[in-house]
Amino acid sequence: MSPARARAATSRLVATRELTTADTVPSRQSRSHEILPNTVEEDLGMSSGTAGDAEPNRSEGMLRLSVVAGVVAAVLAVVWGLLAGSRVIVFDGVSAIIGLVLSVMSLIAARAASRPETPQYPYGRQSLIPLVVGGQGLARLALIIFALTDSVMVIASGGDEASASSAVMYAAVSTALCLALWWALGGARSTEDLVRTELIGWRNATFLSFGILVGFGVVAVLPDGDARDVAVAYVDPVLMLIIGLAILPTPIGLLRTMSRELLEMRPAADVEVPARAAVLETCWAAGLPDPVVRMTKTGGRLYVEVDHVVAPGTWDVADIDVLRRALVESLASERYTVWLNVDLSTDPAWQLS
Repeated sequence: MSPARARAATSRLVATRELTTADTVPSRQSRSHEILPNTVEEDLGMSSGTAGDAEPNRSEGMLRLSVVAGVVAAVLAVVWGLLAGSRVIVFDGVSAIIGLVLSVMSLIAARAASRPETPQYPYGRQSLIPLVVGGQGLARLALIIFALTDSVMVIASGGDEASASSAVMYAAVSTALCLALWWALGGARSTEDLVRTELIGWRNATFLSFGILVGFGVVAVLPDGDARDVAVAYVDPVLMLIIGLAILPTPIGLLRTMSRELLEMRPAADVEVPARAAVLETCWAAGLPDPVVRMTKTGGRLYVEVDHVVAPGTWDVADIDVLRRALVESLASERYTVWLNVDLSTDPAWQLS
């Protein structure tokens, strides 16, 4: 057996022995990385430290609201866009349909991620969350690229007329609907990645609808003449081009989030910096030197490993328990739950392995 596997096996045995005593069970908000047998978890009433633990009912409620509003927005935009002959309104409708499908996927992923670990999924299903976030980014990126390509082709072919007055009416209704959803999801101040992704989608939809309102509103008030004829012919594809370029960074950002979490990269700075500072401060208070700290974030869970080298005979299991509890308290956050692993060794080579 390799030294690394031997250490892991020893850690699991020690953690199991510690966690079966009443005074050393870690809080529900934090778990050591070692997996307990399912029977022990059930006896202790423990569940995984997932995003769903913090606010399952509220987050699912927000996602359901997003689904219902998505149905209304999609039907309204597609039907109105086809009747008005407007590409940008049809794009809004297709975007709403994609958002609707992805909202349903988000709801399913949120429920799955909140389920406890099983022998088949010993670390839970948190990876579903970045997968769905990345799926949203990929789908929206594909739609934007198509819309931008179509807009350029329409402009090159001399434009395409659309009903300005009808588009203004649609945009007013759509802006009000999207703004209401943006306000509702933002007002909930959810820390869930999936809800925040939905919030971004409704924010972009608000900007899209408002852009349509402004663009077609300007054309609608222009006096009759050559200038108005040109504006009517080009306003639809030009608006599509401008709005597409404006929201292009959003799906790229979602794809970057997926890549960061699925590849187990270091968390974003707004997560890593305060978490690392909390670990260092707690270790200093315990009289320990700077540890090697490794962390990554997947979905609503932050994985933290803290490795120390200590002098022989200076630390025992009870001391490690005290340190672990202090780290749990210092790392507590509403944004995520913590999966904590604390390892101490007398071998400096082990810390760097």
